[in-house]
Amino acid sequence: MNGSTLLLTAAGAHLLAVMSPGPDFAMVTRQTLAYGRRAGVFTALGIASGLSFHLGWALFGLGWVVERVPVLLEVLRYGGAAFLLYMGVNALRANAQPLQANVGEIPAQPARRSYAIGVATNLLNPKAMLFFLALCSALVTTATPVGLRVALGVWILATTAAWFSLTAWSLGHPVVRRKLVGNAHWIDRGMGVLLIALGLLSLLAR
Repeated sequence: MNGSTLLLTAAGAHLLAVMSPGPDFAMVTRQTLAYGRRAGVFTALGIASGLSFHLGWALFGLGWVVERVPVLLEVLRYGGAAFLLYMGVNALRANAQPLQANVGEIPAQPARRSYAIGVATNLLNPKAMLFFLALCSALVTTATPVGLRVALGVWILATTAAWFSLTAWSLGHPVVRRKLVGNAHWIDRGMGVLLIALGLLSLLAR
């Protein structure tokens, strides 16, 4: 497979994956609605940073560790499920105070915390690791130049950060947020239920 075909195939598969609903999308949405654009964008950047771990394993042949230490996936699965359950319960509890309509009244969240939440959301997602291991093992061989692997990794990280940042920027727009704020109580609850459901599904997955 030549370089352009590899990039197009991987880019198409990744685009479909990143746009599908999952823990990353739910977390960016919840963070943006609760704390505004800035928190959502930093969460998106954290998600892309967490993804770099999975890409490193997949693109540079480190997946053999998973084969030899299968307990690693179990650790990620239980850790990720616990994190999603924790964030989901927090979302359910947080809705006692409705989100404020005015941008100036949005409660602040430190950028470091927003970023860390994004990193943990993706880093503790074993499905992300399995997806990229499967994708890269199907497309990348030992003959694939290192430069092409790096280019593929940079492209995936950049598009991930861009997509979720765009999501945060759109949902955090004052006009959009003002329209959503009337249903903030239910949106926050919905995000909490979704995160808890994703955590439970991760625990039940085999």
